[in-house]
Amino acid sequence: MTPEDSQIVRDQAAKIIAAGALGRSRSYKRLFNYLVENSLQGRAPKEIEIAAEVFARDKDFDPSQDSMVRVYAHNLRQKIRQYYENGGTAEAIRIFLPRGEYRLGIEANASIGHNGALLTEAAASKPSQSRWLSVAVLTAVFVIGLIIGAFINRSSEPSRPALAAAPLWQEITDDDAPVQVVVGDYYIFGELDDNGDVVRIVREFAINSRQDLDAFVARNQAYSQRYQDLNLTYLAQSTAASLGDVLSVLYSAGKSVNVVAMSEFDPADVRTSHIVYVGYFSALDKLIDFVFAASKITIGDTFDELWNIETGVVYSSEAGRPTDYRNYRDYGYFSTFPGPGGNQFAIIAGTRDEGVMHVAQIVTDPLYAASTVDDIPQPVESTGDGADAFELLYEVTGFDRTHIDAVLVHASTLDAGLIWRGTAIHSANSDR
Repeated sequence: MTPEDSQIVRDQAAKIIAAGALGRSRSYKRLFNYLVENSLQGRAPKEIEIAAEVFARDKDFDPSQDSMVRVYAHNLRQKIRQYYENGGTAEAIRIFLPRGEYRLGIEANASIGHNGALLTEAAASKPSQSRWLSVAVLTAVFVIGLIIGAFINRSSEPSRPALAAAPLWQEITDDDAPVQVVVGDYYIFGELDDNGDVVRIVREFAINSRQDLDAFVARNQAYSQRYQDLNLTYLAQSTAASLGDVLSVLYSAGKSVNVVAMSEFDPADVRTSHIVYVGYFSALDKLIDFVFAASKITIGDTFDELWNIETGVVYSSEAGRPTDYRNYRDYGYFSTFPGPGGNQFAIIAGTRDEGVMHVAQIVTDPLYAASTVDDIPQPVESTGDGADAFELLYEVTGFDRTHIDAVLVHASTLDAGLIWRGTAIHSANSDR
């Protein structure tokens, strides 16, 4: 780093600290100062070094099991960015923390037309101008690997194109319309100690967004200094695993595919793209009323119970409390129905991991799907929508967090007209 670069880093760091952009947490200040000094020396410390020298972790610290350093670095990156979006908008040259690195870079402020930017080696990869998508941090490796796997599957499994043309998928794969694969993710936030440091990550069923957290804190002021938005979400294991199966089918048909987290899903896309959902029932979020508007199935308040509104049969998942050395039940669901703009929806969902993964296997594995076609209900005259509007519910046998087998327990056509007319909405709050 040149002397001029070094002075820029020192000046900008001093301004960020003086502005209070790092908040009241001493940990963020220690991390920031540590990265500043290492950057001035041309060093990029390793994660384990930061854990020991900044957070006083011992030699047994395992970065693969403890994401503390990555979480703090992610939040520090956000704090620096927010400083320049607020009080530091007039700065001609800025410092930033590149994603995936632990040293600071320098970049020009393009918004004020500065042409004299000096970039350090660390800034060779300029950060994206789009807002940070927390789920990308959690799923990028999965998605990249699975997409590569999908292309491998195209050459190693010649039956995939035939599957893409089967009744389960043909409404999505037989045209040029793009596909949005929506994965169900969950909002999580941080709990702070008396020093303002994050001591644990919290998943609260009633808090599913930053707006929900703000509303909760407004109602419960005692938590105003204890809970903090970290801009993080997470995926269930089954969602990531099942994504590969789904992408294999779509890519074998040559489809243009975009994978997006439910937390980032734009409802406007329900008209313009085919929609494929993969995940838990409890993560359906924006789509849940549409999915169950014409369904014979309704969801319980805990999302571990399903009701057949015609027969009164209750399906209760045991996967949330499995017993060692004993089989247990879970439930997986597949439905497909027309969208409001000539597009098509396909829903792969379950109460827990076993249900999601087994249904994903059933509808994307040629060996399973061949027999599944026989389960598709024949269209009835009252629906007028044919075999492109139906639902299937499977009781899945689980053992030690693994899906073993499944049996079809419910199959029905759907009156797709009910979905977009907004009538007969079935949910946990509806009459059962």
